[in-house]
Amino acid sequence: MHLLEAGVITEQRYLGMAEAPAALAHDVAAAVGPTKRVRIPFLPRDRYITSARESCRTLADAVTASLREGARPVVLGGECTIVAGAVPGALVVEPDLVLVYFDAHGDFNTLATTPSHFVGGMCLAHVCGRKLAPLLWPGVRSIADDHVALVGARDLDPGEAGNLATSKVRQIAFDPGHADAPGLLAFVRKKPVWLHVDIDVVDPSEIPAVSFPVPGGPSTRALCDVLSAVSAIASVRGITLCAYDPRKDVGSAVPRLVARMAATALSLSPAAV
Repeated sequence: MHLLEAGVITEQRYLGMAEAPAALAHDVAAAVGPTKRVRIPFLPRDRYITSARESCRTLADAVTASLREGARPVVLGGECTIVAGAVPGALVVEPDLVLVYFDAHGDFNTLATTPSHFVGGMCLAHVCGRKLAPLLWPGVRSIADDHVALVGARDLDPGEAGNLATSKVRQIAFDPGHADAPGLLAFVRKKPVWLHVDIDVVDPSEIPAVSFPVPGGPSTRALCDVLSAVSAIASVRGITLCAYDPRKDVGSAVPRLVARMAATALSLSPAAV
């Protein structure tokens, strides 16, 4: 196991999420026992998105190197933009990779449909080939739509809903009424899988320390149960965990929950958490 810490954000107003890796690392490291721990530099200068691209490129190289060494990367990030580094890096080693993307949002806007121009709301579309030029670098890889499951999205902009409808991304319900994420296990069975977990997929009554809370999500227990079920039947090659804002976490309860998610996803005993 390699622990990669990448506090990537693309806008100054989300600086709280940039602090997430440092706030999470102690508990997650205790839970997963990494043999290597790497901090991916994020040094915003004149443009946050330029800095994000450089950090994502470094993250991609780190993920590729970890997989080639036989390790599974655990990536602690800022916002969902980290997927633009982690997944292209994993595809170098695992070209048939399946991406399971847990998020309350779609992150599937493009420059033609985004109402906000927030890069974090376009990053899944980006890794599926709807390229966002500022995040590109030579040789960057995309994942095919039909290798992607978007799980738990319940707050979609009209444009991204249209983009998803014309894509081959599989949308899977995950809420209190669909706590087993129906169809997900059939989708991942016996496949190499990358898990991306934006913690706002969990209902904000349990995890309020996020920038974009959306009511109606599953419980933390339901998420861990689904992660465990996926791990039991698929080859989990790595995981990204993001969107935690420690500035909003009164009592600092979330790091223990995130550590449990990581341990569960990797079939490790959560007893130490």
